Amino acid sequence: MLRRALLAGTILAILFEPARADTGAPDDADLTLDTIRVADLLPVRADDVTASVSVLTGADLAVRAAVNPADALRAVPGIGVSRSGGVGSLTQVRMRGAEANHTLVLFDGFEVSDPVTGEADFGLLTALPAGRIEVLRGEASSIYGSDAIGGVVDLFPGAANGWAGALEGGSRKTVNGALGWSGHGIAAAVSGFRTDGIDVSGLGGERDGSDALSGLVRVSTEVSSGWTLGGLALVRQSTIQSDSDLDFDGRLDNADRETTVDQYLVGATLSGMIGTISNAFRASYGEVSRDNEDESGRLDSSTGERTKLSWVPSVGFGSHSLTGLIESERETYKRDDLQYGGLTDASEAFETLGVAAEYRYEQDGLSLSASARHDDNKGRFEDATTWRAGAAYRFAGDGLRLRASAGKGVKNPTFTELFGFFPGSFAGNAALKPESSTSWEVGADWRVKAVTMSATYFSAQLKNEIYTAYNADFTSTALNRAGRSDRSGVELAARWAPTEAILVSGQFTHIDSTSDTGDDEIRVPRNTGSVSVSWQPREGGWRVGGALDFVGEQDDFDFGVFPSRRVKLDSYVLASASFEYPLTERLALHLRGENLFDDAAVDVFGYAAPGAAAYVGLKLR
Repeated sequence: MLRRALLAGTILAILFEPARADTGAPDDADLTLDTIRVADLLPVRADDVTASVSVLTGADLAVRAAVNPADALRAVPGIGVSRSGGVGSLTQVRMRGAEANHTLVLFDGFEVSDPVTGEADFGLLTALPAGRIEVLRGEASSIYGSDAIGGVVDLFPGAANGWAGALEGGSRKTVNGALGWSGHGIAAAVSGFRTDGIDVSGLGGERDGSDALSGLVRVSTEVSSGWTLGGLALVRQSTIQSDSDLDFDGRLDNADRETTVDQYLVGATLSGMIGTISNAFRASYGEVSRDNEDESGRLDSSTGERTKLSWVPSVGFGSHSLTGLIESERETYKRDDLQYGGLTDASEAFETLGVAAEYRYEQDGLSLSASARHDDNKGRFEDATTWRAGAAYRFAGDGLRLRASAGKGVKNPTFTELFGFFPGSFAGNAALKPESSTSWEVGADWRVKAVTMSATYFSAQLKNEIYTAYNADFTSTALNRAGRSDRSGVELAARWAPTEAILVSGQFTHIDSTSDTGDDEIRVPRNTGSVSVSWQPREGGWRVGGALDFVGEQDDFDFGVFPSRRVKLDSYVLASASFEYPLTERLALHLRGENLFDDAAVDVFGYAAPGAAAYVGLKLR
């Protein structure tokens, strides 16, 4: 019923075209292209950031018009996407050859990664209303603590004043809709998605579909002179159908499996001045609950909760600034099952107290930054001290900027790696050590008339890497590698605006990522690249865009034999296109296509991939 109401409301909003509100609202005024929030404890001008950062604006996102943010991230250097099946299925994002749980994911600055698995399944973020994405590549534990070894992705909701909405349908009986309103210090939106999907196993069985429904509210108000209170509430529900390995032979079987995921995120920030010190008090609560079912009913359930409280004071004096952080975090994990009569039940908790400081210097084109953090893990893991330092210099007049940074990051074992237990399949290892990584990078950014370019070389060494070890009976457990895993690569990016109407952008990345044995890490393509073109002759007029996303060969394992054998997954190119044509001042016809070359885009061995697809709809803008 709620899904029908969502789509009906979207249609009514489009037909009646409500007048655009002209009052203020929580908007992106603090998220201009000149300001980056993801890279430091406080927002920093883009020219003063010393690490590698990419920004996807609303115009960038409109080119692909992807329903899942992971597909938009293919435009960012250093990022690899692994999808296990169709849209809505498990989707992992790897940065600079690191593991998926080394990528920290935020929504409007608040963490949305799953406390149970220690990573964000981007499949669950399908149809999440994102209007801007910031990506920090490289170690960031000195600011964020555990989980930020590969980098950080921050998704920001859009907030145009007045009403906005969209409704589309197309291939595989897919329906996608959204409706939002912003004004008077509040913004609210609902979005929904459903698809019949594909047969994930590729065996010709039933289709495995998915659906998602989101509700979002943002508020901002001045509570007293100089003090502002901002809040966010996000509620999501997703249902994902899948196939599984019923006979534990390492290959998917046709199975009637379904996972329902409920996700909640509530966050608030109170900011203001006390004398000469600016302060930001932040609190957030997140919960991810999963119910797994087959044709007979519920098999098991798991719930992960995360509570964070933090204080960020900052003081500036001339060209110098000093910012501090005190952060308390508690994560809990609860699992119960019916399938094995409670044998896999578990209840665990982690607590961490983090203290950090960041120093910045900005003067005459020179930017210096240094941050350090200590995490007291209350005896669960070794306490961790992480750091990051960087420098950048912008040459006056010639558009050239040089930068360099280095840092150390840490990733604590996840609840699943420590305590997960699936009879006949997986047993956790409570003796695991945290992973640690040290990296450095050098880069250059420069502008020549209408062209901006960047080049970066990075190198990272990972110790105590956690991996899954398999036995002859197809059972497995998590272990730490004895040696060091190495990662290095080159990232290139460019944007060209030959006219005000045309924008061309592209990136190319080469990554060498090897384990302690010298073998290539699986699901990390050596080469990836993308190019996109957007053409809009006048503001508010028609717009057309297209993109090509290349993913090179990558290794994976065939677990259908023992010992498992290494296999090579073929390279592929995803071609996408979008088109908007105004029917009225506010109503536009919207067309888009995905995988237009109908390429076999397989990221995980044994999983089928969706082919070409086309969609048509209406957009209220």
